[in-house]
Amino acid sequence: MKRERLRIENIRKGNLLKRIELQVFEGEIIHCVFDNIQEKTSFLDILTGSQKADYGRVYYEEKGIPEKDTARVLKRRVALISRESRLIDSVSMEENMFLVRPQVKGHWVKRRNYRKEAAELFEEFGLEIDMEKPMARRSVFEKVQIEIMKAYLLGQKIIILTALSICLSDAEMRKLWQLLEKLRGRGLSCLVVEPLEDINFIYTDTVVVIKHGRTCAVKDVGDCDYTTLHTILYRDEMEKNAEDWKRGTKEMSGEGVSVQDICTGYLRHVSFSVDRGEIVKLFCIDERSYDEVTGFLKGESEAVSGRLCIGSAQKAVGKVVAGVKDRIGVVQGNPGTASLFEELSAMDNLQILLSQKVSGMWMIPKYRKSIRKLLGGIISDDVYARKVKDLSPADVQRIVYCRWLIYSPQLLVCIQPFAEGDIQARETAREMIYMLEKRNIPVLIITSNTAELNYCRGRELYMRHGRMISKEEAYEFLYSEL
Repeated sequence: MKRERLRIENIRKGNLLKRIELQVFEGEIIHCVFDNIQEKTSFLDILTGSQKADYGRVYYEEKGIPEKDTARVLKRRVALISRESRLIDSVSMEENMFLVRPQVKGHWVKRRNYRKEAAELFEEFGLEIDMEKPMARRSVFEKVQIEIMKAYLLGQKIIILTALSICLSDAEMRKLWQLLEKLRGRGLSCLVVEPLEDINFIYTDTVVVIKHGRTCAVKDVGDCDYTTLHTILYRDEMEKNAEDWKRGTKEMSGEGVSVQDICTGYLRHVSFSVDRGEIVKLFCIDERSYDEVTGFLKGESEAVSGRLCIGSAQKAVGKVVAGVKDRIGVVQGNPGTASLFEELSAMDNLQILLSQKVSGMWMIPKYRKSIRKLLGGIISDDVYARKVKDLSPADVQRIVYCRWLIYSPQLLVCIQPFAEGDIQARETAREMIYMLEKRNIPVLIITSNTAELNYCRGRELYMRHGRMISKEEAYEFLYSEL
């Protein structure tokens, strides 16, 4: 039978926490997810005894704690460990670990005795920690391990870990989970308070979702998956934005996209426009021009000056184009190998890009029907469930371009879109570009290959040595080279 370590009931605090319920068992690892950082901070302050709740009851080891004693008991039994270390850089590691232990008499410790004890403890738990390194030079991961060991020595039975996934490497996180697994064998419980995306289904026992200041779900990890939890946490936002997505291109405003007077280290006062439902082909005669203009539109190189006009909105280009944030999509060369997830299904890949526009949309099954309806006649029904790695080159091309078809960008930049060696894939890419044109999406094709330039219809533009030139200048240069 599970032994209850901690239980909190109906915790309330101001307008933030409205009804928090939490039960922690001995040796249990819980992943706790919040939808609001202020709620998380307030809850952790209460759980560690730093702040008092306005209302609620707390039980430790199945015994109710009087309100006047709650903060004292929680401070003794609960440890909070985050990237902001509570260790003291000006003293040694062993002094940090043993200074406040109950059995220590006086203000400071006997360094030699405790250094030996620390070394034995690290060896017992398989930790590789340099005993000589000064505290100020230790990494976040080293300090986290030391703080965990300190909590263990102090007899703290519940360890809260938060804000670590963003500062620890994957290898360090694996080692941390292995340490928590060993500690759970000693009866310690752990509460991991991190974003949903960082949940570890292997080691976690229970997932608690706290939303709008209330505990809205407590799930055994074996009875849920990421999709279920994501839906619980973000359902309100998904339903709120559903109608925006359904409206599709009906509410898209503006006449297209124009680049005005862009200057980089190489480009000189480059200006061009792509209207809605238009295909424009930009032919770069020299390699440097090609690299500079594609780098700028991909957000990889900086602009010194210029303006980017998207629809009716104008913005000064301070440094780089913001890509999807500016509603500009990019498809380059053989796009399937670069932009799709080969182990996911075609439907998953179609929905992932859309979820950047409407959070969580791809998680709700009913919207898959809308995608199928929108792409009717373009993608075969048997393709949606298959993994991308099992699709033909032509089907991969359809998936790549259909992602942008349902996303409806203000501009789709296609960089050498017909570079794919497979003839059928090239034909499919051209077919899809014409489909985007039909759906009123501006398409800019950038190439340095004359064969590609003539492979599909569209208005032609030319660039040489970092500046726009006329068709006559381009032809004169090309023919003189021949």
